[in-house]
Amino acid sequence: MGSTQSIDPEKAREFAVKTVEKLRVANFISYWAGGCVRDYHLQITPKDYDVATDASPDEIRQLFGKKRTLAIGASFGVITLIGSKEQGNIEIATFRKDESYTDGRRPDQVTFSTPEKDAQRRDFTVNGMFLDPTTMETIDYVGGLADLQKQQIRAIGSPAERFDEDKLRIFRAIRFATTLDFQIEPETFDAVCRFVDNLSQVSRERILVELEKTLSSQHRLRGIDLLVETGILRYVLPETKPNESAVILLKSLLNLLPINETALTLAAIYKTLAPQLTAKSVKRILKSMKTSNEIAEKTCWILGHVEQLIDADTLPWPTIQRLLIHPQAIDTLTLAKALVNKTPALNQKLRGIEFCEAKLTLPNQQLNPPELISGAELIELGMTPGPAFSKVLKEVRDQQLLGQIESKQQALELAQQTFASIE
Repeated sequence: MGSTQSIDPEKAREFAVKTVEKLRVANFISYWAGGCVRDYHLQITPKDYDVATDASPDEIRQLFGKKRTLAIGASFGVITLIGSKEQGNIEIATFRKDESYTDGRRPDQVTFSTPEKDAQRRDFTVNGMFLDPTTMETIDYVGGLADLQKQQIRAIGSPAERFDEDKLRIFRAIRFATTLDFQIEPETFDAVCRFVDNLSQVSRERILVELEKTLSSQHRLRGIDLLVETGILRYVLPETKPNESAVILLKSLLNLLPINETALTLAAIYKTLAPQLTAKSVKRILKSMKTSNEIAEKTCWILGHVEQLIDADTLPWPTIQRLLIHPQAIDTLTLAKALVNKTPALNQKLRGIEFCEAKLTLPNQQLNPPELISGAELIELGMTPGPAFSKVLKEVRDQQLLGQIESKQQALELAQQTFASIE
């Protein structure tokens, strides 16, 4: 599915109802399927809708028209029905029975079958139900309703078989238990722990999707516990080495940090569970995890400067000023404050945080006054761009921020003096 930011929940629901009705008018069996059924029973507004039917992919495209459908997943019995931006798209899947999964992700062959057999090939019982949107009757072949009542995640059939078919399901069990705040059924949990090494066969892109959903959940502390307890953490966050005290510190930090700030969350994780790593090393790891350049850069910047903000009251003001006007300053200060509050060894360093907070209340004209001279003006004075050139600009800016010079004339004089002393 694409972005759901502009989707209107009511229009998406109406579109999903009409899709089922159109299939039925054409004499096909048709139900809502998967996550939208689970969410309906949990009284959660579905983010998107999937439809299951006995119509073949060709019949689906013929019914809805090729211009309104995408056949990207047709070989697996899935056709995407294109809706408006407000409606979103709907995946229409033909009831199927999967054969072997030699690549640990996709079935080697699919056989179109019945609703019951289709339910049996899905991942977890809470995701394996169908719903008739005209009568709101649930068709449950796998015990999903009972597991919703028990608030548990249970693999359909044999957990070992389900996890062997698609290795990512090992992590998805953690993600669903986190986002739904459910327990993992004992046999399923045991299989997660036993087959965790198989996650090494899953692409970083697929793991990243599940990781982001886990870490952005309001129940993410439970997710951290499950990632540590099952041993999955080392696969989804390379080079982290959790011990009991570090995990306790991380969870206490996350309690103080906003939920939907991925870079800030990753910075907190690597600061506590991999303190031996440099900011640049973390950036390298995040890039290998296929995170976006933006997330990797933000996380690296936060980790590279959080200690300076903690010690802000002892460092030169020009150094701190340059940090406080950076786009990541607020997130970095948020982590710095959490670290000071939750780390006994840092409790005496609150003055640095208070110093930064006070400076951030200054009018922008004071916090970040316009530079008195530019590089172009230095060139007009006969200076050649290079290392000395950069040192001159830095010295002039430092003295301006310290209040030692206030006018362009003073800046030009200082620039000439500084350049001469370097030469």
